[in-house]
Amino acid sequence: MKSIFTTLTLLFSISCFSQVANDSLQMWTLDEVTLTHLRYEQSKRNTAQQIESVSLKQIEFQSPQTLADLLGESGQLTVQQSQQAGGSPVIRGFEASRVLIVVDGVRMNNLIFRSGHLQNLITVDRYMVESADVLFGPSSSVYGSDALGGVVYLQTKEAKMLSQTGNRKFSGNFLSNYNTVNNGKSMHLDFNIAQGKWAALSAVSYNELGDLKMGKRRNG
Repeated sequence: MKSIFTTLTLLFSISCFSQVANDSLQMWTLDEVTLTHLRYEQSKRNTAQQIESVSLKQIEFQSPQTLADLLGESGQLTVQQSQQAGGSPVIRGFEASRVLIVVDGVRMNNLIFRSGHLQNLITVDRYMVESADVLFGPSSSVYGSDALGGVVYLQTKEAKMLSQTGNRKFSGNFLSNYNTVNNGKSMHLDFNIAQGKWAALSAVSYNELGDLKMGKRRNG
């Protein structure tokens, strides 16, 4: 009798083993993703919105005194200047709180900032601008309701790795400019340290603009 009970108990215990389920989670490795001001990369031909760009070569060729002069001399938009170092971009009649200025993805103004001219361009060093893109027309679906008239997107220079500098660990630039029209003087120095896995970029700029004087022959 004891042997029969032991056999039944063994069979019962064997039938109670649960089945181990395999792990259904799968890992996927994505390639490098590049983020742009349009949130995704695409060619201008496939973009319905009008976009005009100012490249680094154009910036170096024009050699403007300020960032406001750079945008105004590009011929892509109008810049209202009530002072020498400042400037408020005007896109198709829209300005101030209807035009958004973005630097490296960070907005420089907002919808409730003010309704007058916007002078935030004075805070951006034109020597550190890599490129400038002007987005014409409403861009609220991407940047918010304060981009009703358009967007001025500024991309600044980045530190370069060792593979980008031709294996030069130390590199830099020194620029100076003088304008006789207003005795404007400007100097810029940047220094790049490159390594295999990290890089650092430091820069300093100095700008001084003289006073504009009205001529002797005024009002005819």
